[in-house]
Amino acid sequence: MIRARLLFWLDSLLLLAVAVLQSPRMSSLAVHEWLAVAFAGLVGLHLLVNWRWIVKTLRRIVVPDSTRARINAALNGLLFILMTITVFSGLAISEVVMPLAGVTTSTLRAWRQLHNVLASLGLGVVGFHVALNWDWIAGVVRKGILLRSSPGVTAPLSPDGLATAEAEDA
Repeated sequence: MIRARLLFWLDSLLLLAVAVLQSPRMSSLAVHEWLAVAFAGLVGLHLLVNWRWIVKTLRRIVVPDSTRARINAALNGLLFILMTITVFSGLAISEVVMPLAGVTTSTLRAWRQLHNVLASLGLGVVGFHVALNWDWIAGVVRKGILLRSSPGVTAPLSPDGLATAEAEDA
């Protein structure tokens, strides 16, 4: 349950960061860039924490009748590619973080256009990612895993260590 709680809050933080990152003028360019650097680190942590699930899903895509696994793998692969290129293009046009590190950034308009288009596409893919995993999100919320459980009350865990939807109500 501790792992499920960690995943839920990490994912919630990533979703909040995506929302704030969509409007750099609202937060300021400096906040946008530093938040993007933190976001990239959180994505890395997200991938590490979910590595067993990623491997398991990739193994399932070759199994007949694994449409959901294939869609999930394709969607997550696309999301990874979009986020990686979005972060990279953001660093290429950085006006705060990279110059602070002594790196001269590009003034090519194409980088900014690429960054904006991919960030917008990424937001849509994040929405699909949340929708596809809504059953897990709802299960975590419904079973009260976000709160400390009472002593002696446990929820069954799936093979990858996540609480299952079949956990009994406390």
